[in-house]
Amino acid sequence: MGEIENNHDLKESKVSQIVSLFADVPPQKDIMIFIDDVFAEAKVRLEEMAKTAKAAYYEDIFDEQLERLRSLGCPAFIINKLKTHKVDVISRVCSLDIVENRNPLIPVIPNQYLTIYSQLAMINLNGMTGDTDLESSRILNVLKKGLSQNDSKIFDGIYFILDIDDGANTEKLTSVEANEKIKGKNRSPLTVEEIIALLLQRNEPLDSNLLAGGSRYEQDDIAPICTVEKDKIWLKTCFTNTIHPNSVTPSCGMRI
Repeated sequence: MGEIENNHDLKESKVSQIVSLFADVPPQKDIMIFIDDVFAEAKVRLEEMAKTAKAAYYEDIFDEQLERLRSLGCPAFIINKLKTHKVDVISRVCSLDIVENRNPLIPVIPNQYLTIYSQLAMINLNGMTGDTDLESSRILNVLKKGLSQNDSKIFDGIYFILDIDDGANTEKLTSVEANEKIKGKNRSPLTVEEIIALLLQRNEPLDSNLLAGGSRYEQDDIAPICTVEKDKIWLKTCFTNTIHPNSVTPSCGMRI
């Protein structure tokens, strides 16, 4: 009851302020024009406040993810390189319309900066780390084939993926079918390094196996997949034209 009374008092106070504001309308000014001006100014201020709040929200996520990497043992020079992307990443992610169940941004570390073996070992899903028997030199980035030489350079340095979907809508599809569905929505399947980047930011165990639809292992019909086996996250392979139970293909909307 006390809370209700406080809310009522607050509303009464705000109403009094509004009434007082309109009581000060200049005599020579039409009341409707004055009201329009007031609401137009209020709208601009609210939009600016919303933009500031949105940027602050994504900045917190950015900082938390870099701190997460640091706590997992990521080298300081990589953390420092990621920090230099902050302004561009926040600006770009603020311009996107990201739905609630998607991750807005995730930092990605290419194998040439930190090997996939080191990154897999850094994974910590309630104490569960990652491992693989695959040769990193045999993992191919098939996304580069459809990009110009200039555009494909994004994969050569440290970068971020934005607007990440967990792939729940691809569960009963083959890797080939999932990739077609993802590309039809102007999105992109993730590479091995991007799947590992996603896992590095998780605390909870995997609900599904994660297919790296943007990568292949030696052959066009073999894709890498992250799966739970013997209390570890294992990077293995699967055939791209076979449906694998409880497997999904995550995607992203942009790389920067």
